[in-house]
Amino acid sequence: MHNHQLFDHPLFEERPINEVIEPFGFEVNIHAIEAPIDPAVDDDDVVDAFANDPQAYIASLEFPHPAGFTEVYRDENEDGDIISVAVRAKTVFAQLLLCADATFAGPSSPYSGSYIDVYRERMRQLSTEGFSRERDDQYVHGELSYAAASYAYQSSGIVDGTNKCPAIWPWPAKWWKPSPDHPRRNLVKAGALILAEIERLDRAAERQGGEG
Repeated sequence: MHNHQLFDHPLFEERPINEVIEPFGFEVNIHAIEAPIDPAVDDDDVVDAFANDPQAYIASLEFPHPAGFTEVYRDENEDGDIISVAVRAKTVFAQLLLCADATFAGPSSPYSGSYIDVYRERMRQLSTEGFSRERDDQYVHGELSYAAASYAYQSSGIVDGTNKCPAIWPWPAKWWKPSPDHPRRNLVKAGALILAEIERLDRAAERQGGEG
């Protein structure tokens, strides 16, 4: 069993798992069982199997997670219990976050490659471009959609090649950063901005108690 790289974050050492994961847009299902270490209540063969190779024993267990959930973590916790964590993505961002770990977005997955690139661009925007979800929530006049459309248009091949920002670009020209001669890169930027707008709409709908 490969644990999702998300669980490498030290925040999981400080807070309950569901409190960390749910804000990212996941529904979380957790199962915990006691490790078989007591011969008085556990089968001797099971106790021996766990003692001889704990990881192999843990990997052999089956946990009854609901259909549609993906197991992202199983291990022995600090209390000596064996836990299994499974998630179901409720938002596009959560699905991309899940597939950011290559193990959960392998060659057979429909969420590999291009999806991961869009996710990474979204993370880059949040970490290096000065964007934040709080700031995105202020763009209530279609700015994120217009910005996405601008990059998508740039990739179309019908622009004049000057890299001049389109008339619908919603922000100062210094923020217009197309990638010359790289239409795929511009589409990735467009996809990340579309994702930002979808997230904004989802947050707004959640605050209003409805759906966008």
